[in-house]
Amino acid sequence: MLIRFLILFLLVLKVASHSIAGSDSEFVFTTSRSSVRVPVRITHNLVVMPIKINNGPQLNFVLDTGVNKTILTEPLVVNALGLEGDELVYILGLGGEGIVEALRIEDVSMQIDAIEGRNLNLLVIPEEVLKLSEVFGFPVHGIIGYDLLKEFPIRINYTNNTMRIYRDSDYRIRRRSHIIPFELINNKPYIDATVRGSKDTTLSLPLLVDLGASHTLYLNNEHSYINEGETVFSYLGRGISGDMLGEEGRLDILKLDENIVIEDPIVAYPDPEQMWIEKLDIPWEGLIGGGILSRFHLIIDYPSEQLVLRKNIKFNRPFNSNLSGLEIIAEGRNYREFIVSYVRPSSPADNAGVKKGDRIIRINNKNAYEIELQEVFDILSKSPGTIISISVLREYPTKDEEGNVTGTKTKTHQFSFTLKQYI
Repeated sequence: MLIRFLILFLLVLKVASHSIAGSDSEFVFTTSRSSVRVPVRITHNLVVMPIKINNGPQLNFVLDTGVNKTILTEPLVVNALGLEGDELVYILGLGGEGIVEALRIEDVSMQIDAIEGRNLNLLVIPEEVLKLSEVFGFPVHGIIGYDLLKEFPIRINYTNNTMRIYRDSDYRIRRRSHIIPFELINNKPYIDATVRGSKDTTLSLPLLVDLGASHTLYLNNEHSYINEGETVFSYLGRGISGDMLGEEGRLDILKLDENIVIEDPIVAYPDPEQMWIEKLDIPWEGLIGGGILSRFHLIIDYPSEQLVLRKNIKFNRPFNSNLSGLEIIAEGRNYREFIVSYVRPSSPADNAGVKKGDRIIRINNKNAYEIELQEVFDILSKSPGTIISISVLREYPTKDEEGNVTGTKTKTHQFSFTLKQYI
């Protein structure tokens, strides 16, 4: 079964307070080769790539078509690399918190294999805003987007964890590939797509192609009538401005062009109160995320403003909802402490008694300290009907005779539940 990461997070940076582009910033090849192959980690349907800043140690960054400027989410890296900046800017993303203050650092260099970035700007957000490492289960330090994408076509192979960066747009287009033009709006790629709802209502919409969203498809809440009466409340993910809540349902089809028709995809409708871009009258119809894009061998070509899509082995696999109802983050040494961060009401895990804050110590006969977060998600993403056994540590307050809290104690609980499709 295809692993669905609806239990994770959404990374969509939308605007900055003013133009912060460096006049001479660029990425360039430092080799005569026509392309550079870069090993990446594909997880949560997202691409995590290695980058060095100012010739420092290797860092991990999410590749995201939804961001204009490179974002550093780990302020400690600033100190370690001796970076300095004193200008504050404001960035806006999806989530309940709205606008986030960031530090701007100028004249930064970056290295990606034999590609060098020069005179770049780096935005540093506060440590508590977006803890990427917790949701990936390994160190992730930031997000990179338009700075790199505007320069080169990039091929992503979701099935073998590789990325190839081309010097020019003279790459080979393989048989059975489909070329889809897109328009760059505010430095972000939009394609014209067609959606058909469960009530046979068809809409043609400009949708953002968002490499930084792990979900399948988000639509503006004003379009939710096409699933009227057939959606459920859900946790939609984590954005740069906080948690996202809303409704989820299923569409009949998503059509990217006449030859690419995706059946029965899950669609999410974010709560309008958390859509700050709408409050600022910024048009937003929706986005296509990694849950769709990971079903293709993908070339995203900003210089030519086109996508090249070729179906991979995942294309026909069913779309599963969050079968357990659990959201989990990783903490502690080597990220081997797994904490329940959210439990969807009336989900299998909720009905079994699992609570937010529980620390998972064993799952399906595997000790937590012996596995990685990815394996936990693999277990929770098995087919509907799979029985999950889980042991957790739960903290309880201790009180004195007068009822004052004096500390905490822990108790082990064991639960069992069956994975269930809820959409």
